[in-house]
Amino acid sequence: MPFAFQKILWFLLLPPASLVLFMLLGVLVTRNRIGLARAFLFVGSILLYLLSIAPVADFLLQPLERSTRPLTGLPGKADAVVVPGGGSVDRSWIGAPAVPNGETYTRLVLGVSLAKKLGIPLVLVGGNGEPFATKLNDAEVMANAAYAMGIPRKQILVEKLSRNTLENARAVRKLLKGNRIILATSAYYMKRAVVMFTRQGFTVIPAPTYYLVQTRKIAAALFISRAENLKNSSVAVAEWLSLAWWKLRGEL
Repeated sequence: MPFAFQKILWFLLLPPASLVLFMLLGVLVTRNRIGLARAFLFVGSILLYLLSIAPVADFLLQPLERSTRPLTGLPGKADAVVVPGGGSVDRSWIGAPAVPNGETYTRLVLGVSLAKKLGIPLVLVGGNGEPFATKLNDAEVMANAAYAMGIPRKQILVEKLSRNTLENARAVRKLLKGNRIILATSAYYMKRAVVMFTRQGFTVIPAPTYYLVQTRKIAAALFISRAENLKNSSVAVAEWLSLAWWKLRGEL
């Protein structure tokens, strides 16, 4: 199955697309049964509301983000800092160069900082994970941003073909001779990434960043539906499904 088609199917499984399809299919299939159609719409609407409020989004994300503690201070000896890509922004439509998206940039800032302080290679890994949407390779975009942050070109290794976590880990294994790496990536994604890199023979020092859950004041506003919360819930659902899928395949 072509990779782009797999990604499209994946997006259709996640909210809000999956909930919209659920409601539409419910109406179409039960068009002669008004009560059942209303039930589909009601359930879909309730799920859409719940996934778009902060308490539910935080509930789904917290177990993922608590899987590893934040890195405090500098770790001991390491052979490299590895930063997987998380997406890029194509600005060619306004004649500007591509940049890492917010999530990738947060990972990159931490990775560059650690590589500079420890004087070890910075490995930027990730190709085009959304071929139907962009022509960019995350690793190349990250490399240009890292150069702008003042890290020497000779200190950076770039891998721009891998498209998912398993391919990332295998690609880095081919690049590095050393086994002890610092992995700088999003907190919600760290659990899966650590296992996959460990299975390639690495000793992984987690350096989680880009936390989505935060301490919040108890207020009525938490129960107002917001797009930001729906996005966070979708991220969490995607990660839980990914953990289940890769475990089923025997990769976790």
